[in-house]
Amino acid sequence: MTWILAVLLALPAAAVPRTAERPSVKLIAYDPSGKLLGLSELLAFIGRADRDVRRSGLMATAPDEMSWARCVLSEKDHVPTLSWERFDRIHITLPWPVRDDGFSTVWLDKEGAGFGNGDEVRLNEEIAVTQYRRFKESRERRMNEGTPIYKPGVKAREAAQRAQALMAQAYKENSPVPRARAFDAALQAVSLAWQHLLTEHGRQIALAEKDKSALRFGLTIDEAIFQRLNRYERLIAAIRRSRADSVRLVFRSNPDDFTYAHLSSFNEYDSIVQALEEKNLRVLGVVLETGAWPRTLTPAVYAERVKNLALHYKGRLHSWEVGSELNGDWLGGAKNPLTPEKVFAIYCAGAAKAKEIDPSLETVASLYWWSATAPDEEHALSGWLKRYVPQGFGKDLDVVAVSLQPDEAPVGMAFEGLFDLLRRQLPSQRLMLGNLGYAEEDKVAGYWWFKTDDIPAARQDLLAFSLAATCAMPKSLGGGYWWQSLEQLLPGQGSSPELYGVYAKTLRRLGR
Repeated sequence: MTWILAVLLALPAAAVPRTAERPSVKLIAYDPSGKLLGLSELLAFIGRADRDVRRSGLMATAPDEMSWARCVLSEKDHVPTLSWERFDRIHITLPWPVRDDGFSTVWLDKEGAGFGNGDEVRLNEEIAVTQYRRFKESRERRMNEGTPIYKPGVKAREAAQRAQALMAQAYKENSPVPRARAFDAALQAVSLAWQHLLTEHGRQIALAEKDKSALRFGLTIDEAIFQRLNRYERLIAAIRRSRADSVRLVFRSNPDDFTYAHLSSFNEYDSIVQALEEKNLRVLGVVLETGAWPRTLTPAVYAERVKNLALHYKGRLHSWEVGSELNGDWLGGAKNPLTPEKVFAIYCAGAAKAKEIDPSLETVASLYWWSATAPDEEHALSGWLKRYVPQGFGKDLDVVAVSLQPDEAPVGMAFEGLFDLLRRQLPSQRLMLGNLGYAEEDKVAGYWWFKTDDIPAARQDLLAFSLAATCAMPKSLGGGYWWQSLEQLLPGQGSSPELYGVYAKTLRRLGR
């Protein structure tokens, strides 16, 4: 029995040629119990907690991993099949649950050669093989070219040796189920070893940095501060005590005066900025948060907003985020968003206006990390960069920040790769970890990280890993602005003292 599931389409389902006329590969995957997975079972295994298969996250790409293949999934005799067009050979990416470690975005590339028509892709094995090779490449590069050179500690060496031993053991298994389980165990060891590598090298880099201002670490003050104005000074003091040295200050939409043309619109912000200055906290002003872009926004109106904000704080705020999560599919409203072309035009007008007012202003634009969990190639990070870098993304821009929300778009072992992608595409810009967060509510609707049922522990792990790992990225400024700082991290109703403690401890270990 054969059936086709119309997911991951770049063409309408009716326009997709019959799978027999397209190159295809078989996908062989086993779950931890040793069960061979059919298509629906595979999609459930790699899927979100809410089982929304519209964005399964399984995608074929060109070997350069920048362009998507047009593809469909089908099933024959309980074996999933991936068929595609546009390219002779493909790489495959998907979200994959790593035991006791959460979901990673992973790649399979057949030792770099890519997969061709008729190949049988054993997912458990190929994922482990590709990720292990990329881990080894990172380790070797850092031990030979890093600044400073990476010096593995005892735990990191043991973790790398364990990954090597388990990979060797997995290759010796001949029976399909034991072999898949062995590679699953090896993949878990690879993930742990890679985390050790990035966090340890990140700490070494941070501690070796003599200029404390070369790296920055901060928290976010969003418009929720207006429900806490009676204690904003105490919150800012708590930010300073956490060892943070930067604040990402979000200017609210302000519908009654969207362009901030009137001085009265700055009243509360002036007090907040003054309090931040008194605590020697660097301010990254956010012109307009990603979820606040109105459908009616135009380049001219946005440029006017940038102008009024930048002029009002000229000489006081030296960094402005002039575009937030530009490749998201929600800017302008989730139901009827602005087109990517319109978003890019609006951003360009704002960035140009900031530099026109003061060429010394540091301009920042943030992009949202997602690969095949994006709705289409145009919004995926690689696809967006491929389209808009040639159109001038990078002009009038000093820093590119990346936003991570692992419950919506898995990261894990993709952490280093996504920074490599940004550095290749934008070699002249500095990089930074921007918005960071995990699960707005107390239940994960998307992908789990660290532990399936312990959101507080996952948040703590994400903070500790990401803040250190971002220091290990070339050209990185650090960053890591926890999005829901006011609700989840800083002292207050519903916040977590444990999360605040992990944040402060992590910064202390980074020499802050």
